[in-house]
Order: sequence, then structure tokens, then C-alpha cells
Amino acid sequence: MKKTLLLFILLFGWWITPLLCAQTNFLIYSTKSLGEPNSSQVLEAYLKDLKEALQEEGFLLEKKSLYEKEAKAFLKTGIYEGIAEIKCFLIGNNVSLEWKLLLPGEKRQYFNVVGEVGNLEHLISQTIIYLKSIFEKKELIEEIRLIGNMRIKEDLLYPNIATKPGDILDYKKLNTDLRNLYKMGYFENIEIKLEKGIKGVIVIFEFKENPSLKEMVFKGNKQIKTEDLLKIIDFKEGQVLTSKDLDKVIETVKAYYEQLGYSGTEVNLNLEKVSQAQVKLIVEVKEGKKKYIKKIDFVGNKAIAEKELKGFLSVSEKSVFSPIKKATQYLRTLTTPEPLAEPGVYNLAFLYRDLGKIESFYKNRGFIDVKVGEPIIKEEEDGVVIKIPIEEGEQYKVGKVEIKQDLFPEDKIYQKLKTLPGKVFSLENLKQDESILTHLFADYGYAYTKVTTDFDKDPKAKVINISFKVDKGPVVYVNRIEIEGNTKTRDKVIRRQVAIAEGWPYSEKRIEESEVRIRRLGFFEDIKIEKEKAAKEEEVNLKVKVKEMLTGSFGIGGGYSSYDKFMLMLDVTERNFLGKGQRLNVSARLGTKSSRYSINFYDPYFRDTRYSLGWSLYNYEIEYDDFTKDSKGASLKIGYNLTSKLSAYVGYRLDYTQLEDLSSNVAKIILESKDIKFTSAFQFGVSYDSRNRYFMPTKGWYHGLDFEVAEKWLGGDSNYIKIEGEHQVYVPFYKFTFHAALGYGYLTEGGARKIPVYERFFLGGINSVRGYKYGDISPRDPDTDDKIGGTRKLYTQLEFIFPLIKHINLNGVVFYDMGNVWDKNTEFQFSDLRKSVGVGLRWLSPFGPLRLEWGYNIDKKPREDSSNFNFSIGGNF
Repeated sequence: MKKTLLLFILLFGWWITPLLCAQTNFLIYSTKSLGEPNSSQVLEAYLKDLKEALQEEGFLLEKKSLYEKEAKAFLKTGIYEGIAEIKCFLIGNNVSLEWKLLLPGEKRQYFNVVGEVGNLEHLISQTIIYLKSIFEKKELIEEIRLIGNMRIKEDLLYPNIATKPGDILDYKKLNTDLRNLYKMGYFENIEIKLEKGIKGVIVIFEFKENPSLKEMVFKGNKQIKTEDLLKIIDFKEGQVLTSKDLDKVIETVKAYYEQLGYSGTEVNLNLEKVSQAQVKLIVEVKEGKKKYIKKIDFVGNKAIAEKELKGFLSVSEKSVFSPIKKATQYLRTLTTPEPLAEPGVYNLAFLYRDLGKIESFYKNRGFIDVKVGEPIIKEEEDGVVIKIPIEEGEQYKVGKVEIKQDLFPEDKIYQKLKTLPGKVFSLENLKQDESILTHLFADYGYAYTKVTTDFDKDPKAKVINISFKVDKGPVVYVNRIEIEGNTKTRDKVIRRQVAIAEGWPYSEKRIEESEVRIRRLGFFEDIKIEKEKAAKEEEVNLKVKVKEMLTGSFGIGGGYSSYDKFMLMLDVTERNFLGKGQRLNVSARLGTKSSRYSINFYDPYFRDTRYSLGWSLYNYEIEYDDFTKDSKGASLKIGYNLTSKLSAYVGYRLDYTQLEDLSSNVAKIILESKDIKFTSAFQFGVSYDSRNRYFMPTKGWYHGLDFEVAEKWLGGDSNYIKIEGEHQVYVPFYKFTFHAALGYGYLTEGGARKIPVYERFFLGGINSVRGYKYGDISPRDPDTDDKIGGTRKLYTQLEFIFPLIKHINLNGVVFYDMGNVWDKNTEFQFSDLRKSVGVGLRWLSPFGPLRLEWGYNIDKKPREDSSNFNFSIGGNF
């Protein structure tokens, strides 16, 4: 019995062992190495790694040096299922391995794999694919072809096809590819076809695309214009329509009607063929009806009045004032792209959106447990009644405030926080304090500071104890500063405005200052400085991302006066000349009685130093009632940037002026000026500019003080000292900007001083008192009544600037100006100040800044205009 059992076990083991250890044996009987001297080493390494890889795939590879007849003899005995000869060609870094494989029945197979010496893994993986396809009698994919995709490009299709040339044909994988292609939504039908190739099989994907859009029409839309519906869908002719696109049309149209208050709108789509590949999309709309709100009630509110809560709602009760509110709202839509609910109309979407605003308002008033419930909607015959339940809970104040940190004295931090003991708790203030702490530590190099806040609510005392935990991390240094987006502006122009340098500790304050300084250049629409982690934990890279704007402008301005009639002003300016940050301006003013030409150049960083250089040339000819003035001159200024905001300059001006065609009855000052031809003047001054933008700033200061000394020892005929100052401030509040400007001037006179009339002060026009044209505000000669200018001037401008259409940079302005000019014979009195009020538009247009302003003369005198209108394109304001 035992012998029989033992025999059975042996026979069973002999039978089952080949099944458990089933593998493919083949022999490499011949190898040849050609090309580079080290080709044999490459081949040996290849075969060694190939043998190990094949074992995992169920292959047993042997290598022996035999003659072909000997190898064939082994093949016939069945010991091996294949014998192979390999040739290795090595040229440079490229290797080619040619296989000649002989199978039972004298069947021959040839293949070769090509790659680089440094990537043997690729060569081995390709070899295994070929061997498996041969021994397992599977097809090898020779090529992938795409047919019928007329509008959908191949680069969109291939990422959805996992099957690649060189793979073994896998029908399961092809089915997955088919599903992925259908998911794209662009195809009505896809077929996979297989064709025999030279080395394997060719897989063909044959597509039938969905039809493209020829036209889209709307039917049934009576309340909303077709043009408005086309804008929100934004389909283009020739676009391939997918099922997702069609679903989106239905959702978008319904949502748009819902937004406008039309409840219950139904949308259906029909496709009508207009050709073999194009369709007409018909959108059938069954418009809902507007429902009006009869009453809105808040239930449960005690601490906050119902009137205040209604102010957070976009929807409102219908009243006799609803049509007026609607008209006002229409004007508001010109200034903001935010959608607004129609006054009095029931709109559930807006109602739900506003519930979050009410909850946030309560939490900012200390009611942290507030719950704004689901609105109770009741539709009655004469309107909709809405009840909004509110559970206010208790109001909490701030208890203890603890800041866990080890860098600053506590009193220094508490001075900056808004969340302080005893104050009403505000979630908004808390978030701001987290940001304040993050910025505070970031200013000292801790770029990755994290602030976490813990709450400890005490219901009995009705206080919330707050703990700020600051994880400042390591001190971070700036590794690299990279600049992106500047195609015209040179890197150095931007880099010199960056207030932080590579190798410096990271500083949030310096980065914010850098953004302001770059924006103040006036070369860019948008500026953003982003930080990115560097290779080392203690380093950070900064990316200065800019979006350039047009810096060259062709400006045209004009004005009309009873004296000069229409005056045309041409101005060609390049504020970023050659991308170096230099300013070049060529201007001309042409009128019936005057012509003015000038060319000006300014380099704020001459030869990449802190010095600045500016020069100008001009030629003016002006015909007045009593004389003609012909001036030619030039000036040169050299400045020095003491800081990024403070600078000083010295300069020299030479002017040659002739007064001609003087009338017989002309003022004495004008007559005396005829003999003063040369003005040779030394100039110097200082300026401070912290404004946040070059055009239309919203905050900051400007101060300028200029001195000019003309003396005979400088080689001129004029003899005077002139002092002029200008001060401006911009203060933002809410969405408005308040701007105030103060200007003044002082000019010496008397004794041996010689001051030509054209160097005296005159006011009026767009840069002083806008209800008057330039020169209208001036002392007059008592005998001839000629305007002779003054030796003292003072003016102020007060403005409120507000956005009209924010996304196109259109602003409105309301202003009040006053000022006057005096001489030594006139005492200063506030009652003498000339005043004007007015309105205007300012637009940062693609062609440069546009300014249109109309001023009304409040205290008009005889022979004065009651108002004045000026406009200009180009220039700084």
C-alpha cells in the first residue's frame, strides 16, 4: 500500500511539475558586436539584464556559442522553442540590436530595437514585447491611424488613446480607448478597424464627428432680446456641439431668466440639419412670469432692526418707488458688472445668496451662534410673502487675547490688532488680525509664517477668549528675483524699482513697496510679485509678473476761446523710450494766433545711476491783441534721487524772446519787456512723490518746490527770483478718491529788478481754476486794462473722483477751484479769490489718458466767460 502511494506521488509530481513551472526556453547561439570598441560590453550588459527581466515573464534564456546546424539540432529535439542570432551595432551613444529568430518548422522572424546606451531599460522592454508577441502568437501594433476627424485635431485625440505603436494588441485596452474617445462628446460614431501591416497590425480609429453649429435661433423669447441671450451662450459658428454643450444651453438660459425674475421658464432644444455636417440649433423658450414681492418679514430678530437687515437683501418689496429704483439700478449696471435683482420682483436665487450676507453681518456684531433659517415662501394672489427666521443667540465680547510668539514685545503687537479685550467680537476683525500678524512676521524674513486661532467660548460670561498661535518657521532669504511679462521694458527698468535684493531677508513690506514703485512707473496694466519655494527650505524665489500697457501715445487736445478761437494741441509721447524707462515728448499747439513747438527728453536713471537728466527745446510764437511774442529756448536739468520718493535737481534755462508789433496804447510793463530779450536762469528744486500710480492715483502725496534765479551776471537781461510750490494729496475712502491740490508762487520785483511780462504769473485753465481759460485770472493795467500778470499767486483744487465704468477705467470728477494772482500794489484778501465748480470725465483709454472738464465761473465779471471747457488726450493727470 505504501509502495503504491509513493509511486502515485512520483507520477503525479512528474506530471504536474511541468504545468506549475511552464516556461518558454530559447537559445541565443550567436552574437556579434560591431561599431565602437565597447560594443561587446554593451551587448553583454543588455543580455544580462534581459535574462533577468525575461525570467519574470516566464522565459528561460540561455546563451551558448554554437554553429547554426548544432543550434537547429537542439531546436528539432524540442529542448528549445526558438534559437536566435543577435548583432549589436554601436555608433557613438546610439545602439541597434538586430534579432534573427528561428522557430520550429523553419519559421523565421526578424526584428530590431534601437535606443541609447544609457537607457538599456527601454531596449529591454521593447525586446520583451517583440518576443512575447512571437512566442505567444499575439499581434504587435505597428501603427495607429486616425480617420474622419475633420475639425477635432489629432493632438486632442491622442491623449485619450492609451494604445501605442509597439504594444501587443489588447482588445480590452482598445475598448477602454473607445469609451474615452466617446466621453469627449465630439463624435456621433467611432469604429475600430484592424489591418495587416508589414511587422504587425495597423489599428484604425474611424470617426464620424458630431455636426457643427451653422446658426442658433431663439423662439418664444418676448421679454429678453435675442442679442442678450446670444451673449450669455457665446457659441461660435463651426463649433462642434456636444451633449454637455446642449445641456449647458438649457441651464444657462433658465438661470438667466431666473436671475431676471421669470420663475418657471422652460427651455427645449431642437437640431435641424442644414447640410451633411452642419445643423441649426433652435432654442425654444416658454417664458415664465414675474412674481412680485408683497412683504418681507424677519422673524426672531431683536438686536438688529428689520430695516437694517433688509439693506443686505438684493430683493425688495414692490412699491410705488420700484420703477424709480429700477431706473437707478440701470444706471448702476453701467458701473458694475455684478448682476442685480429687479426691485420688487421675486427672485429666489438672489434671496438665497443674500442670506449668507446677513449671517456674516451678525457674526461681525458678536452673534457667533446666529442661525438664519430657510425662508418661508407663501404665494398669494396679490404677491409673494417672504418670512426669514433668525435665531440671534447671545452677543459675545472679546475676553482674553493671547498671542503665542517669541519675537516681538507683546505691547507692540497689541497696538496693531483690532480684536482686543472688551470689544464686541467680530469675525471680520479676527481674519484681518490673522493677516496683520502674518505680514508683521513676514516683514522680518519669516515668509512662511502661519497663524492659527483657537476659540474658547464662555457662555456664562458671554465672552470669547482668543489665542493666536504664530508658527513663524525659519528666516527665509531671497534666492532669485525673476521678471516675467515684459516684452518691451528692459529688466533693469523694473529691477531698480524692486526694494529687495537677492540674498536679503524676505520682507512683505518691501515687496508691497516694490509693487507700488513699479506701478508708479505707469508702464504696466497689472503688477504682481509672487513668492515660490526654492530648492532650500530657507530660500525663496520671487517672480515679478507684469502686464505691459501702451506707453506711446498720440494725444490730441483742444479748446475754444473768444481770443484764439479753436486751438489744436498735438502731443506725441513715449514714456518708455526704447524700453529704458526714458520719456520723450514732442508737442505742438496750433491756433489762429499762436504756434508752439517743443521737444522734451527725460532719463530718470542716467547711465543706470541715481542721477537723472532732462533737456528741452522750444519755439513759441503767440499773437496777442497788443503785441506778438516770439520765444526760442532750451533748458537742462540734472537731478539726484535721494530716496525712491525724494529727489532734487539743478538746472539752467536760456530763453530768447522778442516782443514785436506792439500797439501804440500798450501797458507800461509790456513796453518795458520789449528790451528784455535774453533770460539766463539758474534753477533748482526738490520733489517728494509717494503716489501709488502714475495715472489716476488713489492715495499718496506729492510735494514740489522750485526756484529760478535770473541775474545779469549769468549773461541775460532779466533779473528776478521766482519761487513756485505745489502740494497734492490723494485720500481713498469707500469707492471714492478725494484729491486736494495747493499751488502758490512768489516773484521778486522793485528796485533794479527786471521781470518780463511773460515770466509773471497767470491763472486759469485745466491745471488751476477751471472755470477760466488760461491767463484770464490776472491783474490789469489801470490805464490800458491789459492783463499784465502778477507777482504772487495762490490756487487750490478740491476734487471727488469716483468710478463710472470700472472695468474700462472710466472715472467721473466733481471739483471746486479757487485762486487769484496779485502784485505789490494789491493786498491779498480771501474775498478776492476767483471760484469755479464743475464736473468732468477721466478715462485711461488705450490711446492714453483722456481728460474732459467743464468749469462754471461762480463770480463772473464783465468781459469774462461764464464757463470754460477743456479736453486733452495724453499727458499726466
